[in-house]
Amino acid sequence: MSAARVRTWASLALQLAALGALSLSLLGVSWLDARSKPRWLVLVDRSASVPRPAADQAVADVANAVAAAGSALQRLDFAGRPGAPGPVGSAVAAGLEPSSTDIEAALHSALAAHADEALTGAVIVSDGQENIGDAVGALRAARGARLPLHWFAVSRPAPPVRVAQVLAPTRVRVGQRVQVSVQLAGAMDRPLRVDASARRPSGETQTVSTMVVDAGRATIDFDAGRSGAMLVDVAVRDPASGATIDAAPDAAAIDVAPPATILYAQGSRGSLSQSLLRGGWELEVVPATSLDAHADGLDGYQAVVLDDVAVTDAGPRFWNALVAAVRDRGLGLLVLGGERSFARGGYRGSTLESILPVSSEPAALDQPVSVVFAVDKSGSMGEGSGGVDRFQLAQRAVLETARSLGPRDSLGLVVFDVVPRVLVPLGPAEDGIAALARDWRASPNGGTRIGPALESAIAELERSGTGRRMLVVVTDGFTDDAPIAALRARLMRARVDTIALAIGPDADVRALQRLFGDDEGQVLRVSETAELPSAMRSGLERQRARVERGAIAVEQRQALPFHPRTLEGWPAIAAHALTRSQAGAVVAVQSRQGDPLIAFQRSGRGRVMSVTSGFGAWTPEWVSWRQWPALAGGLAEWLGGASQAGSMLAVTDFPGELRVEADLTRRMEGSDGDPMAITVSPPTGPSRSLLADTVAPGRVRAMVPDAGAGLYTFLVTTPFGTQRQLHLRPHRAETGTWGTNPALDTWRAEGLVTAWDPRRAVAVGDGGRPLDRSLMALALALFLCGVVVDRAGIVKLVRR
Repeated sequence: MSAARVRTWASLALQLAALGALSLSLLGVSWLDARSKPRWLVLVDRSASVPRPAADQAVADVANAVAAAGSALQRLDFAGRPGAPGPVGSAVAAGLEPSSTDIEAALHSALAAHADEALTGAVIVSDGQENIGDAVGALRAARGARLPLHWFAVSRPAPPVRVAQVLAPTRVRVGQRVQVSVQLAGAMDRPLRVDASARRPSGETQTVSTMVVDAGRATIDFDAGRSGAMLVDVAVRDPASGATIDAAPDAAAIDVAPPATILYAQGSRGSLSQSLLRGGWELEVVPATSLDAHADGLDGYQAVVLDDVAVTDAGPRFWNALVAAVRDRGLGLLVLGGERSFARGGYRGSTLESILPVSSEPAALDQPVSVVFAVDKSGSMGEGSGGVDRFQLAQRAVLETARSLGPRDSLGLVVFDVVPRVLVPLGPAEDGIAALARDWRASPNGGTRIGPALESAIAELERSGTGRRMLVVVTDGFTDDAPIAALRARLMRARVDTIALAIGPDADVRALQRLFGDDEGQVLRVSETAELPSAMRSGLERQRARVERGAIAVEQRQALPFHPRTLEGWPAIAAHALTRSQAGAVVAVQSRQGDPLIAFQRSGRGRVMSVTSGFGAWTPEWVSWRQWPALAGGLAEWLGGASQAGSMLAVTDFPGELRVEADLTRRMEGSDGDPMAITVSPPTGPSRSLLADTVAPGRVRAMVPDAGAGLYTFLVTTPFGTQRQLHLRPHRAETGTWGTNPALDTWRAEGLVTAWDPRRAVAVGDGGRPLDRSLMALALALFLCGVVVDRAGIVKLVRR
């Protein structure tokens, strides 16, 4: 064969080889260019709900299929958050938070890797049981980015017996039996025990166990002894070993409501409670002195009525809880006057008065008072009780009480044991307070003789001019052989009002009552020494308080806040406490002299009303008044005592948030304040008000950020009162799930994922991978070589 023919065939062969290399490149064949080699990413769920051996075996299967196809594979571990992509053989990434699953975050990491260098596909090894994030949104984003997703389902097998359903009432009353029904599913071929516990946010827990005897159903009863939320946990156990087979934490939430909608505290016998009970209202009537027992139980009442209740009837904890419930929860409050309320009940400057529409006047401004304090300094006053020095506490009580006096008042101080001594002569209160603040130059010592001390104190008061005279005696002893009749006569001649504070168990209260009188408030027993300052101040204010008495005409000044808004023919009253209306309060009914009788206002979310005459001995004609039923019933409903707050609340769970929708189902003409307000108390963090959007007349919607699983308490305040509703956001704990997420079928139907098939690893892809640059370079080189060989033959022919 000639040389020319050889060169021609060689050139043709080179060009055919170039064409073959180019064809292979166009067909997606990979050679030396790493960019064109098929790349796969396997996303491995390392949360606690996915068994580790099964997940590792799935990764090995994917790796084998990808390797057999000559493709590259990287691994990305994820749980509560994703790790970084790495080789398949590397250790499991650290810090993955196996207590949760966030498929969305893992897919976002895969999309970031796909954006840097195109992936042939991604395989997700998971059960799909997410409890953080929104997987559906991320799956759709992957489809938009043309990243094929394949699902390799791996899951924990279901337990042989599991809790299928827990049925419990959403609301019960205190005192009722709470019946909880537990339905089990699975193999019932062995003895099973159901343990259920009902726990409260305070930590109080009831635990009940029962055997499963009927078609996998167990019924458990709890006692609803106190109002408030009750959370139910359920567990199925082997009765022999006690091993837990399945558990359902926070399986149900039960709202235990108080036995009545209105808590009615009675300090003296009045007419309102009997009228409301006869009218069908639900009242829980309790003595005023038992209010401390309700400090933790105000949640759930619609309203509280204080009928002639003194501040000393309850401790600071109750009053703080009451004020907080009114302001923050919208509790209604009605305060009725009487001999033990307002100034006589120690309201002035108290926590209670801070939310009332009236303030208690200590005394008429034209009637100054002269006060002499007679303080026992015998040896027993210095011995202390429970580590407290009685004499030092008495000094503090005198100083705090003196500071409540006005600039026109006077004060003096006498200390005594067997002999009295005037430490501060009666004089202007301002000077006396300064003297009391200094060292008293007295120490407890000796016995007790009260007679000479009273003679000395009365002598000081007799020097005072016009105005009231008051004597405050503090002692922990008894009256020995004091001339009681003579002392009482002298006190009456000098027109001295007296208050005796008997400290501790040894004080002779009966003897003091014989000396000073047995009228209520004249002799006060102070069982706990720490109560002395408040008892002394409230006792003094009670004696100073003015009550207007006589036939007092009544007139309505403004509309009442309930229907009928105007009443005709108000009967006269026999007495009322003198008060002054607060700024912003509405005085609806007043005396002919202009003193408030019925006043109301909003205090935070709550509505508060004061009736300074009360509904008892001071209003003898009101019960027989033809308008009395309308007044009593309207008061109760306005305070929030109606069975419904006029709203419907619906709460829906969404990934990452809760949607709250509320409808105002009733209207009231002239209702004041905001039409609706919603407050939420999440499982963690403080309560907060929701910013709601109006979506239709009378309907609002708000979104609540996810604060985790657990109990959410919603309070809806409307012009009709306050409604409470519990919502239990379920736990989606990793250790409590099994099987695959049912949503996987929906995702497959939408084309968001496909089931993993090893043959998928052989597929080249959808043409999105770049052409192999090494094959293209080879094709070009072969083509050029062919051209050179062919051109070389032509050159030689030309030269010839």
